[in-house]
Amino acid sequence: MKKLKSFGGRNLGGGGGAPGIPKNFAELQRLQMKMEEELKNLEESFAQEQVEVEVGGGALKIVATCDRQIRDIVYDKELLDDLEMFNDMLKTAMSEVWQKVESIREEKTNEIIAKYNPLA
Repeated sequence: MKKLKSFGGRNLGGGGGAPGIPKNFAELQRLQMKMEEELKNLEESFAQEQVEVEVGGGALKIVATCDRQIRDIVYDKELLDDLEMFNDMLKTAMSEVWQKVESIREEKTNEIIAKYNPLA
């Protein structure tokens, strides 16, 4: 087979690859399947991992799992006397709990992806 040359005379045929990158396509597929399996297991484990947020000095607490399910909302009954304040605290707590959940999910997912990234 004849090698292809560019105008500058450089070889355009395959050959050298970046260090650490598997040259075998089957090896890349195997690594991808392994990574997908780990990501699937991670997604299942998120159902067991809980996140708690307290606002108002503990007057309102929300418990959620990392698979984005609310497990519990606990609040002082006195909060219901001022519904506007309760509403504000609830919005704040919900925002904080989702931020924590997304942060944990992103961190753990990125750890797995980095492990299988040949360019990292």
